[in-house]
Amino acid sequence: MKPDQPGNANRPATGNRPTTLPGNIGNGNPARPNPGNRPDIGETRPGGARPPNFDDRPGKPTRPARPDRPDNWKNVQNKSNNQWNQWNQKNNPTINNFQVNRTNNWNTINTRYRQPGWPRQYGTNDYYRWRGNVRSFRIGRGTEIWGQRRGAWDNCFDNHWWGTCWWRPRPIIPIGIAASPWWWWRPFAWTGVGIFFGSTVAPQPIIYNPGTTVIYEGDTYYVDGEPAGTATEAREEARELATPEVAEIPVPDPPMDGQPEEWLPVGVWALTQQEQGDATMFVQLSIDKEGLVAGAYKNIMTGDEQPIVGQLDKETQRVAWHVGETTQTVYETGLSELQNDVASVFVHFGTDQTQTWLLVRLPSPEIPPGTVTLPEIAKQ
Repeated sequence: MKPDQPGNANRPATGNRPTTLPGNIGNGNPARPNPGNRPDIGETRPGGARPPNFDDRPGKPTRPARPDRPDNWKNVQNKSNNQWNQWNQKNNPTINNFQVNRTNNWNTINTRYRQPGWPRQYGTNDYYRWRGNVRSFRIGRGTEIWGQRRGAWDNCFDNHWWGTCWWRPRPIIPIGIAASPWWWWRPFAWTGVGIFFGSTVAPQPIIYNPGTTVIYEGDTYYVDGEPAGTATEAREEARELATPEVAEIPVPDPPMDGQPEEWLPVGVWALTQQEQGDATMFVQLSIDKEGLVAGAYKNIMTGDEQPIVGQLDKETQRVAWHVGETTQTVYETGLSELQNDVASVFVHFGTDQTQTWLLVRLPSPEIPPGTVTLPEIAKQ
């Protein structure tokens, strides 16, 4: 496979998708894929057993109690919660309509995934109609996840959380930020790429949209409708990108007063399956000037918290990372995807299986709720 070949979405073949996706089905009981086929839910983490509880980790300090935020930030959070309550009331009919039509709309999309030779239809009118359906469905999913928002989410990945994460080098000192305790939540815009990376990243984004412009069919990896190597080779490339050698776990910190930024935060995201499922897994991602990816993972069901390490390929603009010590399950998307409110992401399980999931951006408490956005679809 050519290393500079722009790519897009990975989609699993029919046999690679879980037979039951998360969400309430049948009698209303939640059904989810087998623990070994999903990232860090239930009893196991991807690739192995769950680590011991936080307090049982040898040498890891106990996270201190959260101090009260200053009044100005309390006011921001309270205002944000009120705005989200109003947003929910306004958008509940839209969310309900999406949920009622979910199955039919998903089947319309999934029929194409099951159609032999579908990747080669790239660029046809049928393809663009289908891609428009995928886009609309993902907007609906993003709106649905936003409708699940809870005020407690604001405490994930703020200055206190990062200042007391177990992998931060000792002594642990809570981070104080004059500008905002939610510096890590800042949205990423392509206009900032040139400012932060300079000429090391091309000024024009490469469209890498897992599940639409990049597709896995059988053992072939398609990019923009053309075979670009074997599926095994593409997954192995993603794994290598996601597992750079580091001397210690990197921690993305905001700059000291008057100093340039060493890390570019690209937001806080809910990681969820594409068709249905509640938001229980969250990630924060940041990138340094050399392309090293650092961040964190939080599962609000299990309480598990793990560091994220990965890498940006500046030439292809592919971004890949892994969670904790598990390197056989890796995540991959395009840098340009991370400027949207809903981004598609490959989840590669070793070199044998790939699923397409979604990252849904969580707006910072400082940013009022808005319309879920995705890139416009234009014929090329």
